[in-house]
Amino acid sequence: MKTYQNMHILLLKGGNGPEREVSLKTASVCANAIKQLGHRITEIDIANLDISSLSEIKPDLCFNALHGDCGEDGSIQGFLNLLKIPYTHSGVVASAIAMNKVFFKNIVINATKLSRDPIYFPETLEIKNKGKYLEVDYDDTFVVKPIKGGSSVGIKIIRKGEKIQNKDLINKQYLMAEIFVGSIELTVTVLKENPLCVTEIITANEKEFYNYKAKYEKNGSFHKIPANIPKIIYDKAKSWALRAHQIIGCKGISRTDFRYDPKEEKLFMLELNTQPGMTSTSLSPEQASYCGLTINDMIKIILEEANYEC
Repeated sequence: MKTYQNMHILLLKGGNGPEREVSLKTASVCANAIKQLGHRITEIDIANLDISSLSEIKPDLCFNALHGDCGEDGSIQGFLNLLKIPYTHSGVVASAIAMNKVFFKNIVINATKLSRDPIYFPETLEIKNKGKYLEVDYDDTFVVKPIKGGSSVGIKIIRKGEKIQNKDLINKQYLMAEIFVGSIELTVTVLKENPLCVTEIITANEKEFYNYKAKYEKNGSFHKIPANIPKIIYDKAKSWALRAHQIIGCKGISRTDFRYDPKEEKLFMLELNTQPGMTSTSLSPEQASYCGLTINDMIKIILEEANYEC
C-alpha cells in the first residue's frame, strides 16, 4: 500500500496479556516515528476498548504495535480484514502459524526437508507428568516453553539432574520441550523480503539464556553486529530467515531466532516473531541501523506494506 502525507493512522497497543509492557514501549517508539513522518495518529490501548468500536474511528490504516495473544495470533488481523482496514505486519495465517511454535516448526521442517538445504530445529521431547513433576525421557539439559507466546515469557531451562514442579508451569498441554542446543544465540530481521544481518546475542549473566530480563532490562544483554560466526553460517541464517518468512507468508517484517553449535558447526532455527519489538533495547531497529536505516525509514517501509486480506 502506498502511503501519503498526513494519513490518519490507528495505532493499537497494550492489551491485558503478559507482553503488555513490551507493547507499550514498542508503541511509544513507533508513534513518535509515525508523527515525524507527517501522519496523524490515534493511539488505542485495547485493554480499555470495546474492540467493535474500531469501525467508528475510520483510519486510513492501522499500525499494529501489539505483542502476544489477540494482537499477534491472527485475531485482530481477522477483525481488521472484515473491517477492510489495511494493517501492518503479517496477516491471519502467518500470524497464527508463527504464534504456535509447534505448527511453525512442523510446517517449516516439512516445507524444506526435501530441499538441498533443509532447515533444522532442536529435537522435540515428550513431556510426561510424574506426580508433582514434569519430566522427559532425556538425561541432559532441555528447554520447556509455552507453545504460544513471545518475548521469552514462561521459558525455563531444565539443567541435567534438575526437576521442575507442575505448579511452576501452565498445563502441560500448552507446553513443549526441546533439547537445549548450541552455545551461541543469533537472530535475523527480515524487512520487506530483505534479511538485514545476523546479530549475536550475549547475555550479561552467562548462565542465563536470552530471557525476558535479558531482552528488556538495560545492560541485560550485549548485541554483536555482525555476529562473529563463520561466513557459511552467517549466510545460512539469513537465507533460512527469509525462507521461513516466505514459507508461512509473512508481510512487512519478521525476526527469526537461532542457536548455533560451533563444535558441531550446526545451525538450529528456534522460532519466528511476526511482531518484533521496537523498544530501545530491541534487536530489529538495531539491525536496521547497522544497515543504514533509521527508525523512521523502518516504520515507513512497514507502513507501505500495510494491507488487508479480503
